[in-house]
Amino acid sequence: MFDKSVIILVVSREILEGSVVDRNAAFIANRIDDIGYRVRTIQVVDRVESEVVGALKWALEQKPTFLLLTGGMGPNWDDSSRGCLAKAAGVPMTEDPKAVEFIQNSYRRLHAKGVIDDPELNASRRGMAMVPSGATCHENTVGTAPAVQLRVGTTIAFLLPGVPAEMQRFFSLHVMPVMSAEGPSTVRGVRQVDYHGHDESVISVALSDLSKKHPQVSIRTRVQGVEGARTIRLMLVAENEDAVQLNEVLDGAEQDLRDRLGIELRTRPTDASMLGD
Repeated sequence: MFDKSVIILVVSREILEGSVVDRNAAFIANRIDDIGYRVRTIQVVDRVESEVVGALKWALEQKPTFLLLTGGMGPNWDDSSRGCLAKAAGVPMTEDPKAVEFIQNSYRRLHAKGVIDDPELNASRRGMAMVPSGATCHENTVGTAPAVQLRVGTTIAFLLPGVPAEMQRFFSLHVMPVMSAEGPSTVRGVRQVDYHGHDESVISVALSDLSKKHPQVSIRTRVQGVEGARTIRLMLVAENEDAVQLNEVLDGAEQDLRDRLGIELRTRPTDASMLGD
């Protein structure tokens, strides 16, 4: 099985209070799952420096391929994600000239649109150019805070804005290309089996036996529909460097599952199970 993993940290007091629903982690997880990464954990962290530093240190100790953090990147007094990463990585902070240029461009753009009265950089605005030494900054063409990329050992860390529109654009333009280049050479496949029952406990033993017999296959369940018309969707997921071997693994697991549950195998296009490489 492919072992590259990702840890996602979301810095937000509002999410912890329930006044805001997180959209960033779901957006990220959905897209990196499609290219074969495994999300190890998603954590929401309070906007408290000691807690963010602690979460970052723990995440770096796990040595994921990527560490992605959203939030805490603005000009406010408690936007400390850049400094927290520097402390967690054990590197000093330094002003990045490119980041200064990016920030100046952002405020001039906002001034031209009539959003702000003064485009000049004050101390708070310029503070967004203070980043961990060795970091690469990426321009924010939607908001103001540049994104930050830093390699710490074998892990590549990205600090991204918390505003969903800004984060999603950054992720698509800057993060996904890097993750795709560093990503797996494996092929990933999924098979879907719908069990038209109402009680997950009824099939629990069958799924447990299947996982032991086919350790290369992970099983995910999702209950769909409403009471009286409920379906339990079973997803069989596997990865392999060889597409033929992958199909053989999934074919065997799917057939065993259908035999155990008494579900007939219907005709399926061979390449429909492939999700990408």
